[in-house]
Amino acid sequence: MRSTAYIHLLRSPADHPRHVAQQVKVPAEEWAAYDWSGRAIKRHRMEIRGAFGFRECTEEAQAQLAEWLAVELCGVELNRNRLAEAVVARCRKDRLEPPAPGQIARLVGKAVSTFEERFCAAARDVLVRMSKGRGLAFSEGGQRRTDGWHGHNRT
Repeated sequence: MRSTAYIHLLRSPADHPRHVAQQVKVPAEEWAAYDWSGRAIKRHRMEIRGAFGFRECTEEAQAQLAEWLAVELCGVELNRNRLAEAVVARCRKDRLEPPAPGQIARLVGKAVSTFEERFCAAARDVLVRMSKGRGLAFSEGGQRRTDGWHGHNRT
């Protein structure tokens, strides 16, 4: 089992505790009785990260992951599940403990929003530049002006 799998096992109980208990060589009863929200899990996760050379995924690291997604992948991948998979793969490559699934979903959402905002702003800027050369005028918000102004001085 890969090291990130151990970290995920400690994040939330699996659907099949006997199988998981067998994989990590722990009696099923102990696995079922484990306190998934106490101080022990935080300590165990820290020990596992240290043993496998991983580090915690801080807010700064998550912001960097979101920026990486926005710049590198959101323009070519529309499927949010595949973007989430890319986050986990990148975490593995960078030796980061992947964020919790809910955090990954928010991270992906932020990256998609950032990409869309930048894409729309760039498209608007291109349209504004093109319109100036053709005598069309758009207001700051990208709406066509209706006040009779056509991009040249009226006398």
